Amino acid sequence: MTPETLFAQPIYQAIGWALLHSLWQCALVAVLFALASVVLKNSAAGTRYALACIALALALILPIATGCFVFSFSQMPFTGGRELKDGAMTNRVPARSGTKHEQLAPVPDATGETSQAESSASALQDWAGERFTTLLPRLVVVWLCGVALLLLRFAAGCVGVRRLRRSARPLAGQCRETLLRLSGRLRVSRPVRLCESALVEVPTVIGWLRPMLLIPASALTGLSPLQLEALLAHELAHVRRYDYLVNLLQTTVETLLFYHPAVWWLSRRVRAEREHACDDIAVAATGDVLIYARALAALETLRQRRGHTPALALAANGGSLMRRIQRLVKVQTPSNKRSSVLACAALVLMLCGLLAGAGALANAGDAPGNSERDANARRPRREVAVTFVNFPGNNVYDNGRLANKTHKLMRSLASNKIEAVAFVNESRLYREEGGVDDARVGLLREWLDAGHELGNETYRHTSLYHASQGDFQAEVLRGEKIIGDLARERGKRLRYFSYPYLNTGSTLDAKQGTEKFLRERGYQIHPVTIDNMDWLFSRAYLEALRREDTATVERIHAEYIPYMERMFEFYEAYSREVVGREFPQVLMLTAGALNADCFDDLAAMLKRRGYSFVTMEQAMKDEAYSLPDTYTGERGDSWIARWAVTKGMEYRDTEEVYLPVTMQQYFVEFKKTLASKSNPGGKK
Repeated sequence: MTPETLFAQPIYQAIGWALLHSLWQCALVAVLFALASVVLKNSAAGTRYALACIALALALILPIATGCFVFSFSQMPFTGGRELKDGAMTNRVPARSGTKHEQLAPVPDATGETSQAESSASALQDWAGERFTTLLPRLVVVWLCGVALLLLRFAAGCVGVRRLRRSARPLAGQCRETLLRLSGRLRVSRPVRLCESALVEVPTVIGWLRPMLLIPASALTGLSPLQLEALLAHELAHVRRYDYLVNLLQTTVETLLFYHPAVWWLSRRVRAEREHACDDIAVAATGDVLIYARALAALETLRQRRGHTPALALAANGGSLMRRIQRLVKVQTPSNKRSSVLACAALVLMLCGLLAGAGALANAGDAPGNSERDANARRPRREVAVTFVNFPGNNVYDNGRLANKTHKLMRSLASNKIEAVAFVNESRLYREEGGVDDARVGLLREWLDAGHELGNETYRHTSLYHASQGDFQAEVLRGEKIIGDLARERGKRLRYFSYPYLNTGSTLDAKQGTEKFLRERGYQIHPVTIDNMDWLFSRAYLEALRREDTATVERIHAEYIPYMERMFEFYEAYSREVVGREFPQVLMLTAGALNADCFDDLAAMLKRRGYSFVTMEQAMKDEAYSLPDTYTGERGDSWIARWAVTKGMEYRDTEEVYLPVTMQQYFVEFKKTLASKSNPGGKK
């Protein structure tokens, strides 16, 4: 088959005409998109991204539809240029076999005559048909060569991605835990592998079915944990939105329509709006736009090479970095939902003239960027009361260090405008050689003078599970002597009692009898809803301080706040499951060096999650705290878990689930040392 015969085949003619028609079709789509972008300039980035993807898809679909139409038309039976319609012959210009003059020649009407206008049109058709018919084979050849070159670019990208996969080394520890926490927060159901790679300079996502997130070593050492968390949230947003798959389809459009400037412009807009949409999700996930903007700026300073990331990978430096930072810092106006819907509807009407399927734009308002903003708008008002146990300092035996840490904690509470309740074991207020330790009692006075409150936690931190009611009541009475006097000095009384180990008795009779005794003494029970194992972190932290192990101190500090955030996420969800809503929470913390050093970071995390601080009295006014609690047993647990068990719901254990690996290992060793002792449930 000669080249002339080959390119005369209907399929090549159809491709040629599709390429020609794509010149105006893609230009028209780009113009409509530009007009719509002006209308939707204040809308969410997710909406603009969906619109850009639809426009890019139309730019490909319209030429394909044209080619299919021309090809199917060329397969219609040839009737000499006429078709029978309503009993008369009508003119038709077939696009199949015969010479170019036969295809474009005018057909006489019923009288056998041709008008002057038809003759002029025929001459123009002859000229155009001759030129285009000659051009089509060459056009198809040039197009095929361009596609082949772009396929080489695509293959190079695939090779680059494989090279990145081979260079990846799995990461564990804090980065992995941060990724898992963010995956849950962003509802990323697919497993994402977190690896380090020397071949990337920015966090990068590769893969669709098995996504892998690559982190450069410079980011691990040059970025703060919060900045790295923000960038990880951005990359997880790509995974959640299936952007890698969209990027592959986008590369396909660029390959097939490489010759059209409008397509490349649309593609750039898709990439820019994709990064903006993921920026919005990352900001919503981390809660601080300035931290994220600074992370982008810091990331840019760490880069040394440009354009190093393969085209098929999704990197955190996509789009115009300066424009992204300016948009995040300066352009924070939410979209007008009603005007956006009207504008989208008008755009759908315009595009329906080109393609009936353009009605899918009506769903653009459900893009992930908008979903995140809607979720933030619906986020419940959150409140938390802060309480401490084992006050004034668990296992801090040196009075100098104890005073320093207690004063530091009180400064943090004051700066965050928090009024806390601290529960005391009075046995810690006596010297080993006998007599009251005036320095420690002085710290209690300072605590009260700062506007905080003291509560009773028995004299020796006695568990009701292992004590008779009589012995336990004696411990309660003995534990209120000093702190009771301190309260009376200020014209107040002790109001709150906290069960050691959060254990409320081995039987329902013991539980109810003890509660009756406490009520008669004027106590309200300390209803902990955010239970956690901060006591384990606190013990490991204090041990590291004593042996001057700076590396372990820093590691525990870095792991502690993410762990606490995971616990809050769990109990927020548990609240909605058990009570049907979120209510003011009561947080229990261990008094000591760790929370003194970390409380500012903990408070910042809670504020980022939307919490405001209230007193325990204010929190307990919520009707949730009047729910029945009939739970008894060896375990000490959150009151939410107790309400769940009382309701007949399934018990959910969180004790070790959310601990980082290093603390899980420490917990195993700790339990071995207590194997011969009784410590119910490993609780406080």
